[in-house]
Amino acid sequence: MTQCVVCLWYLFLNQNLGVYMKKTMLAITIGFCTLTSSNVFAESKSTFCSKRNSSNKIQKQVANSDNFLAFRNQGGLINGGVCWWHSRFQRNAMVVARFRPELSEPTEKEVKKIIKAIRKGKSVVEIGGYYNIRDFSYDHADLIQRELEKWQKGDGFLRQQWAVGLWGSSEVDEEEMKERMDDLYTYVKKEGNIAYQMLQIKGIDSHAWLVFDMEKTSSGYDLLVLDSNYQRSQVYHYDEGMTSFHHSYYGDFVPYTGKKSEFRKALKAVEKYCN
Repeated sequence: MTQCVVCLWYLFLNQNLGVYMKKTMLAITIGFCTLTSSNVFAESKSTFCSKRNSSNKIQKQVANSDNFLAFRNQGGLINGGVCWWHSRFQRNAMVVARFRPELSEPTEKEVKKIIKAIRKGKSVVEIGGYYNIRDFSYDHADLIQRELEKWQKGDGFLRQQWAVGLWGSSEVDEEEMKERMDDLYTYVKKEGNIAYQMLQIKGIDSHAWLVFDMEKTSSGYDLLVLDSNYQRSQVYHYDEGMTSFHHSYYGDFVPYTGKKSEFRKALKAVEKYCN
C-alpha cells in the first residue's frame, strides 16, 4: 500500500509529464496497486503451515475474533440449537481452513463442498476470495447452518449421540471436579490443545463450549472459553472446593472433555498438507 501512495504522489506532483504519459503511468500504477493490495493479506502456504506446526501456535489464534463463526448457536431439532456441532465445526475451521483472498470466490456448489470438508476435518481446505472464517461464514451462514443440522440428525438418529447428553451429572464431588480441572489444564495449557467440552446441565439438557487457554490462580484456574451462544471469549473461574460451574441461564453444570480424536485428525491433516 505504501508503494501505491508513493507512486500516485509522484505522478500528480510531476507536472512535466505529457497527457499520454500521465495516462500510461496512471494505468501502470493502478495495476500495480491492485496486484499489491490483493496480495498484502494473502497468506502463503509456508506462513499457514508455520502458524500450525504445533498445537500451541494454533491455540494462540483462537483469541482472534476473525477466526470465530459469524453467527451464534441457533436452529436445530425442535429449535433447541446445534451447539455441539457448531463448536466442533468452529474448532475444525480454526485448524484446516486456509484462506486465499487472492483467488476467486467459490461458487455455491464449491461452498457446499468446502463446508462439508471443514466438517469432516480430514484435509486442509483452501477457500478463495476470503480472508477469514468470519467473513466466509457471514456470507454462507444458511449453508453452514444446514450442514450443522444435517450433522446433528446424523449423530442423533444414526450414531445415537443423543445418549451422550444423558450421562454425567450437573454436579460432582470436590475431588472429581479438581481432577477434571487438573486434567483439562494439562490438555489445554501444557499440551496446547483446544478442548471441546460437553456441559452437563441438570436434567437431560446439555451444551458445549471450547476451552482454548487456562491460567493457574492462587485458588484454582481461570478458563478462557468460546461459547457458541455468545461467540466471544469469556472467562470462567474455578476455585478448589467447587462441585460445578454456574451460569445464570444454564444453572449448575459440569464440563466433560471429549472429541479428542477429532482434533488429532485435524492436526494430522495439516501435517500431511505441510510436509
